[in-house]
Amino acid sequence: MTADVVVTKPAPNFAFMAQHLFTAILWVDENLTITWLNTQAEQLLATSSGRLLGQSILALLTPKTSTSTFQDHPKVHLKSHSDTQSSKKTKDASCSLSERFRQARLYQQPFIDHDHLVSTQLNNHTALLIDYSVTPVIDAQQHGFIIEMWGKDRQSRISEEQRQQQQYNVARQMLRSVAHEIKNPLAGIRGAAQLLQRQFIKFSEGVFFAEAALTQQSAASLHHDKQKNAAKLRSYTDIIIAETDRLTQLIGQFLGSHQLPNWQMLNIHEPLEHVLSLIVNQYPHVTLQRDYDLSLPELCADKDQLIQVFLNLINNACESMTEFEQTLQQHKISESQETPQATMQMDSNSTYQPILHLQTRVVFQHTIGSQQHKQVLQVTITDNGSGIDADLIGQIFFPMVTSRAAGTGLGLSIVQDIISRHHGMIDVSSAQSSTHHTRQTQFALYLPFSQPDLTIKTS
Repeated sequence: MTADVVVTKPAPNFAFMAQHLFTAILWVDENLTITWLNTQAEQLLATSSGRLLGQSILALLTPKTSTSTFQDHPKVHLKSHSDTQSSKKTKDASCSLSERFRQARLYQQPFIDHDHLVSTQLNNHTALLIDYSVTPVIDAQQHGFIIEMWGKDRQSRISEEQRQQQQYNVARQMLRSVAHEIKNPLAGIRGAAQLLQRQFIKFSEGVFFAEAALTQQSAASLHHDKQKNAAKLRSYTDIIIAETDRLTQLIGQFLGSHQLPNWQMLNIHEPLEHVLSLIVNQYPHVTLQRDYDLSLPELCADKDQLIQVFLNLINNACESMTEFEQTLQQHKISESQETPQATMQMDSNSTYQPILHLQTRVVFQHTIGSQQHKQVLQVTITDNGSGIDADLIGQIFFPMVTSRAAGTGLGLSIVQDIISRHHGMIDVSSAQSSTHHTRQTQFALYLPFSQPDLTIKTS
């Protein structure tokens, strides 16, 4: 009788596994000191492991209380009553959290805290809303705690992006349905106008030959009148044909391109620099600032479509800054006529300079739609023009929505459509600047480095 040999498989490396989780994990020893954390925790807290290791978890998770200083008299150096109360509240909060850890260890009972605001020196005072759980464990007869963190801001952002994408898809589908219904009648109208134009030319020629039997003077007079009427009627048919062509082109933009993307491996800086070479001569007064990460890996994308994306975004940014500069100059002229001395002083202290800033980076553990990516490409295009109104910024990617008087409202819609085809996302923000009443408007594009199930051409 032979005994079955049991082959024991080596235990998995849990530290290695934790580094690949989407959840932020911290290991805290029995003294409540942070001794280990994974990469996701560094990214969530926007700080390095070197800054957190060896620090007390209480310094990170103790609820923040408001503080105030006593400034009624400059010679008084004693703490005010409000300072004493605030310090007491902070100490009580720390003791309360420490007691919760002690109770969790004593009874081996995990606890969880929702909507907790983290804003301490350890994370550079960056306000971060999180949920976190604390699980007491015993490893090799050593007590410790596993702390898991989930960013509420990130979850809210993902939900909002998914909601906006769904709204965009519905609006896009409705417009395409309407565009299809309009496209066919437009072709009929154009064809009828062309037939009418040809038939009228034949009719005019027939009338002319019929009138040739008349006297030379009468024939010349009638021919002149017919030519005037023919030119007038031809102008009417030309207007019909031109307007139907314009509407057909507009409908084509609504429907979008039916051509499949030409996927290829490329360097993202190639389409960017191609667009900048076209823009730099058109807007010589705009200062370009490049902040490229030249170590970026190649991207799987359609080069021509990316050129169209960057051309729309960069051209919009330059037009916004140009219009804003013209508005400032008009204000200066009107103010100089009213108060010349004040305007001269203002001009000597401040001048507006249009600045276009482009940056390329790698972003780790980024969610696009329902897909979590270990790393994605980020391209940000920032200008210091007049910005986008807060009431409009949530609808800026919908068709026929524009903040410019001469805009058609289709450029950003096309950009959104192309980025969606690349399984990426685009985000926009517009914040008030501290100078010249300008707004820092930033478009951030996020693109995965690879496309699912594709045969790729090498560039």
